[in-house]
Amino acid sequence: MKGDGAFELLRPFRFRASPSVGIYLRGSRDRRADLCLISQAADALREAGHQVTVEIDETQRRAFAEAEEDRADRAAGRAEYFGARAERFQTSSDAKWERGREITRGYGGEPVKVDHYSANRHMRDLKCAHRLFGQSAQEQAEADRCADRAVTAEHYEQHRRNPGVTLRRLERLQADRRRVERQQARTVADAEAGKLTAETLVAALIRLDADHADLCDKIGDWEKVIAQAEAEGVKLWGPGDFEPGDFVRSGSRLLEVLRVNKKTVTVPGGPEAGPIVSKANRQYSWNGKLPYDKVTGRVSAKEMRALLAEAEEKAQQGGTAAASEQGQRDA
Repeated sequence: MKGDGAFELLRPFRFRASPSVGIYLRGSRDRRADLCLISQAADALREAGHQVTVEIDETQRRAFAEAEEDRADRAAGRAEYFGARAERFQTSSDAKWERGREITRGYGGEPVKVDHYSANRHMRDLKCAHRLFGQSAQEQAEADRCADRAVTAEHYEQHRRNPGVTLRRLERLQADRRRVERQQARTVADAEAGKLTAETLVAALIRLDADHADLCDKIGDWEKVIAQAEAEGVKLWGPGDFEPGDFVRSGSRLLEVLRVNKKTVTVPGGPEAGPIVSKANRQYSWNGKLPYDKVTGRVSAKEMRALLAEAEEKAQQGGTAAASEQGQRDA
């Protein structure tokens, strides 16, 4: 009930309040109930004298694909809302700034004549212009903030379904699924050894089976995203694409492949490992490992030798031209 102090007790346990939903656990939508956190929150309420009854219904969780579609729709709604809000604030800010400029432009930088009859009006106009400029600056800051949030929301789906991001997410989900499968095997083994009662075994397996089903649902959906990206011609790099001596591109960096591994390529590490433009900056401090999901391109060893030779030739030609020009000046 509002004003009974319950929300203040629940806030440290990630509970939030909303006019439309009420008090809710942040990040709990379409996820398994966090029994540990809920139990701690209930104990805190009981210690404060509140009567607490915990009821959990996990049968209403949506399928992962449905939740993803709703998440994308909400991101589109945020982009539209913040875009319109940014436009309103920008229009108001520009209008107030121009109004303040009109007021000050009329005086042409003339100082206030303290003993003149126009002094009071001049001071009022300056205060009005100062207020308008301040409001314009505040609204401009809010317009910029809303515009940034609109851009973020607009690119949300593109970033979330990016193949590299999706591959890293799939790796985490597959590791979680293997962990749940190990927990299932351990639970059954403990029950066979007589360490668990039948009731405890059933409750544990129900939750583990639900976790496993959720993970399989997510993995299947993200695997479809990867399959779609491959069908559209997106290159997914792997160990078969490289051999030692090649150069791998990651963002703006081009690094030599020292060793090809199952999930990564070993590349030079350290502050000296920047874009390769000559043999001089092929020095490095240590070896690093670059995952294939962060690879954006490849240059073969043969192509790199040609590029290095071309760069050295241009450098020599530039040095010769500079020496010739300096000689003409000395003459």
